[in-house]
Order: sequence, then C-alpha cells, then structure tokens
Amino acid sequence: MRGAKPVRIGAMLVLLLVPHLSAPGALDAAGIRHVLLVTLDTARADRLGCYGHREAVTPRLDGLAQKGVQFLKAYTPTPLTFPAHCSVMTGTLPVYHQARNNGFYYLEEGIPTLAEAFRSAGYRTAGFVASFVLDSRFGLGRGFERYDDDMKEGEALKNYRSERNAREVVDAFLPWLAKNARDPFFAWVHFYDPHLPYDPPPPFRDGLPGSPYDGEIAFVDSELGRILDALEEQRILDDTLIVVAGDHGEALGDHREIDHGLFLYEAAVRVPLLFVHGRALPRGKTVPAAVRLTDVMPTVLELAGLPKAKSVQGVSLMPWIGGRKSADLPVYLETYYPFETFGWSELKGITDGRWKLVQAPRPELYDLASDPRETVDLFEREASRARKMMRDLRDLIERSARPAPSPTRPLSTRDQERLRSLGYLGGGRPEAPETGPKADPKDRIDDYLLHHRGGLMEGEGNLAAALECYDELARRNTGVPSYAVSAAFVLMKMDRTAEAIALLEKARARFPSSALVFSRLMSFYLKAERWNEAIAAGKALLDLWPDDFDALFLSGSAYAMLGKWDEALELYEGALRVEPENKLLRQRHAFALAAVGRTEESLAAYRKLKDEFPGDHVFDLDIGQVYERTGQIVQARLTLEAAVRRHPGPDTYHAYALVLAKAGMFPEAVRWMRAYVSAAPETDGARRARALVLIAEWEKRKKPADQ
Repeated sequence: MRGAKPVRIGAMLVLLLVPHLSAPGALDAAGIRHVLLVTLDTARADRLGCYGHREAVTPRLDGLAQKGVQFLKAYTPTPLTFPAHCSVMTGTLPVYHQARNNGFYYLEEGIPTLAEAFRSAGYRTAGFVASFVLDSRFGLGRGFERYDDDMKEGEALKNYRSERNAREVVDAFLPWLAKNARDPFFAWVHFYDPHLPYDPPPPFRDGLPGSPYDGEIAFVDSELGRILDALEEQRILDDTLIVVAGDHGEALGDHREIDHGLFLYEAAVRVPLLFVHGRALPRGKTVPAAVRLTDVMPTVLELAGLPKAKSVQGVSLMPWIGGRKSADLPVYLETYYPFETFGWSELKGITDGRWKLVQAPRPELYDLASDPRETVDLFEREASRARKMMRDLRDLIERSARPAPSPTRPLSTRDQERLRSLGYLGGGRPEAPETGPKADPKDRIDDYLLHHRGGLMEGEGNLAAALECYDELARRNTGVPSYAVSAAFVLMKMDRTAEAIALLEKARARFPSSALVFSRLMSFYLKAERWNEAIAAGKALLDLWPDDFDALFLSGSAYAMLGKWDEALELYEGALRVEPENKLLRQRHAFALAAVGRTEESLAAYRKLKDEFPGDHVFDLDIGQVYERTGQIVQARLTLEAAVRRHPGPDTYHAYALVLAKAGMFPEAVRWMRAYVSAAPETDGARRARALVLIAEWEKRKKPADQ
C-alpha cells in the first residue's frame, strides 16, 4: 500500500453541539473514543425501511435511525464509487480532489484525509473495503495503519477477484475490532453487495425473490448487525460514533438507466446518511435539509474534538443536528462517466434542495418539491431561474476548483478485467480528436443499453452476442478505444487469439497513445507466448507511463520466460516501487534474485513471505528450487519434506519426488510421485502423464537391493 506522510493535526477540545473548536486538549474530550464509518455502496436511499420502503428488510439500519440522527436529503457529489469516497474521506468536491471516475484516477497525497487526522491524533486506524475500485493503489489507504483490500485470502494475485461480499468483509473486520476495542480507533467498513450483478445469498435471495437488489441490501443489513453485536459484546456500542453513508444510489430503470453513473437524477445521487452516538447525539432526530457527503468529514472531526484541514469544503452538520440551522445547503453534482466511457458529454448540476439544474448539451431543470421523480423538464418554462442556477453552478465550480491536472494513472490489464467484472466496461477516455460538440447522454441512451447488454451477455457466457454488441458500439463510437478492447477480450475468451491480437494491432495504429490498448495487447502477446512482442508492447506502455505496474510486472515476466533474469529483476524492482505489498510480485522478485546468483537475498525474501503468509506452500516449493539450483540438494530435500508435512497435496508431492530423484533416492521418489498421481486434479493431465513416465524410469533405476 502506498501512503503519504501523515498530516500532523493536534487533538482539540470541543463543547458538544457547539460549532466552534476550543484549545488543544485530551484525546477523548468529547467522550468519543471510537468512530466507525460504514459506507454502503450503491445504496439507493428510498430502498431502506427508515427512508420509507415498506418491503425493505433492514431492521438494523432502521434501528440506528431510531437511535440517532437521520438526514432525509443527503447527496453524493457524483454517482461513482471511488470519487464519491474521495469526497467522504477528504471533505472536498471532485472539482478539488479531481478524481472523476473509477480505475484510472488516484487521490493525491497532498490532500488531507479523515484517516490521517485520526492517526496523527493517536487513534488506531483501519479500513476494510469490498471492491477493487477502492484498492490501496488509488490512494485512499493513506492514514490507515491497516488497509484490508485483499479480495480473497491466500490468493496468488492480490485482488485477483474483483469484490468480496459483506460476510467476508465483516469476517476480516471483527478480529481487528476484538484486538483494538480498548484503544481509541477510527475504522471504516465498506459494503459493495448492492452493486450489479444482484445475487444475494440465501436466505435473502429466497425471502425477497422479486427484488434481488432489496435482497442484497437486506444481506448487508444483517452483516452490519454482526458488527453492532460485536460492539455491544465489547461494551463500547454507546461509546462509538457510528456513521452510515451511501456513496451513491442506483437507477433501477428510472429514466431508462440500469445502474448508475450515466445521469444525475435523484435515484443515483440521493443517499442514506445516519449519525449515531449513545450520549453525544439526539435519538430519533430527522434533518430535512439538503446536506452533502463532503459534510461527513468536518462533522466527524468536530464530534471527535479534532480540527479540520483548510482544504475541507464541507461544513459541520452539528448546527443542523442541534436545530440552530435548517436551511438547505447548496449541492454540487457531476458525472464524467458518460465522457470517459462513451465519449459523450459529462454532466454537471446543482440543487438547492427544491430546484435542480443539470448542465448538459440539452440542459434540464426540475422542481423536486412537485416533481420528485424528475419527469417534467422546466428549463425553458423557468428560463430566468435556469439562468440564475447556471450562474450559481459556474460560481460554485470557480470557488471550489483546484487548478491542477487530474491525477490519473493508466489502467492495467488486470485492472481492466476487474472493472469489467464490476460493470465498468469502458475503462478509458476517448482518444480521437474532438471534431464537434459532445453528444448528450439522453440522446445516446440506446447505445448505453447496448453497452449494458454486451456486459450482460458476456457475463452469461453468450460470447457471440456480446461480440456483436461491442462491434456495433465500436462502429457507432469510432473515437472510443475501449470497444475494440472489449471485443478483443471476448475473442480471447472464444479462443480466437490471432483475431483478438489482430484487432488490437489495428486499434494500436488508430490510438497510438492509448495505454488501454497497449496494456491489453501486451497481455494477449503473453498469452500467445510471443515474448518479444510482449516486451516491445511493454516498452511502448512504459514510454507513456513509466510507473505502470502492469507493464513493469508483465515485462519482467516475459524476460523471465526468455531466461533474461537481469532484465526481469530490474523490472520487478520497478514494479515493487509501485506495489510493494503485491504477494505474487514479491515471490517472482525473490526467485529472480536467486536466478542472478543473489541466493541469500532470495532466501531472506522468501523467509519474510513465509512469515507473513504461513499458510501458503508455494514459497516452500520455490525455496526448494533455489537450494536445488545452487547444488544444496540436502537442504532442498529437507525443505520440501517439511512442506509435504505442512501442506500435503499434489504440488508438494510432485516437487518432493523430483528432488528425491535428484538425490538418488529412487524408491522414495517413486512413492511420492505415485502419491502425486493419485492426488492430481483432472486439469493436471500433461504433468500427470509426465509423472507416469518418470515413475517408469525411476523403477528401472532402483538398485537390486531396493527390489
């Protein structure tokens, strides 16, 4: 995980419910030693029981609303996971932090975060996230002592799976809570389950068969209940400030939008927001004013007695909670998803709680009081109001924007695959020169639905239909490289490798500066074992993005396949500077050290990996190979013998048998290779066939006394 130096912020005394901070004082001056932030991804506010959904099964969330403060009109600044969380964690708008989308932006280190404020004040800090979209590489891990973004424990590639469910997140969080419950802490738990595809586990799938989306929210509610129960068992529930916030909503077909990100309608930008504390906050309080996710950070900091950074653009909501203020706050809205995915116009908007303006090629104006579902566009009828709100929007952007380039990063091959699996199929900005005005997303809704259908068909395994969708989208949107990439990806799934590579080579000629195209082409060359072409594509990608993890790691792997270990080692070390925690990379790096003769450094690296991941047998297999390569056969045999005891299975049996044969111990080698043959999975056909040949050879080499 990459991290910045923590911002040093001293603890401050606060008079509860008073909006002004006092002089420096004790850590828990406000009586709040524990803070738990829970973010509900893709949680549409009006699908929770406490927000009026009669069919909802959300007793724990409803209970929190009754015990604390419920904000009835809370807004996200953007209906996208990563930039919305950046706003929560920094108290700034996207025009300031400049993260506009998922996957190829990162949070700049100079912007103070909520976690940094708590950590510098002496709190233990930990984050547990459920989606690759919030991986530490994107910068949200700053300030957290522990940032748990491992999508599957023990997996060779970090985040090889794109998400984990609520139960897995809570299973990761509860041991940390048990260990740190006596210390002041700030913890963040993120749930991703209500995101497409909706597939709640039983009994939530069975209990709400007509609405799997509601079933996902019910499942999250149940798992949140496990956290609340654990806080009660630790006797700190009433001493914990609990903040529950949605990051964005879900359209569910409103305005023909399936999910979120395309438009700025209420279904996607209104979110649940709850603040609960047993003593510091009122019970059963509702706040009808419009508030923002940017207000979460300053409110939490005031309650904890900590000052906010100068960069924070939100305000503390304590005056609204205390009843001293009631006015709606001005709300800024934006989505760059239409532009960066489809090449259409981005959307920006503003609402004052009643009137809402959306700036688009065809602007829109709605009266939310009389038309909450936004069905009647009043932009022309209310022209003077629309002009005023246009000026208000322009002024808000000018006041809030930070004059700095957007902090983007290239989208690696694995990143693309994860984002595709999460429904973000575009994954790259249009790169053809703009020759005219950008299309209004409202006018391209059929393309959006075709895009969605392509992803749906691909997910269901109907690859021919998916390919037709992507080919048609590429024809309609010639300036967007991602559709060629999506089509090529489907061709690879269909084992049409040569066609996939040819398609991307054409895309490379059309988009010569597209990191997206080069990254995917590089991975396809590797799959086709065209090592030198993969290296050439990696070099082109590194010329564009010198710190691209994918190019560094995969180029190193290509050089390793060619036996060029010095070059491989150099590239692996570059990749480690980008992702020092990547387990598979560290393993490859350790092996490369041995391959260039730096045996002791290699073994030290492997020992560290074993200490961190004691349940992973692959390190023993590699260590055995290192000893064998350096002629230390006895050490190799002892290492693999121990591996067989600790991790019995086909891999350890096979490796142990080979080193026994190398040591001339053929009877034992035959015994363990037979054990491998018995345990080998069906997919291990080629290695199993070779093992049978070796057994026959070793049988012949047994000494007469062995017969």
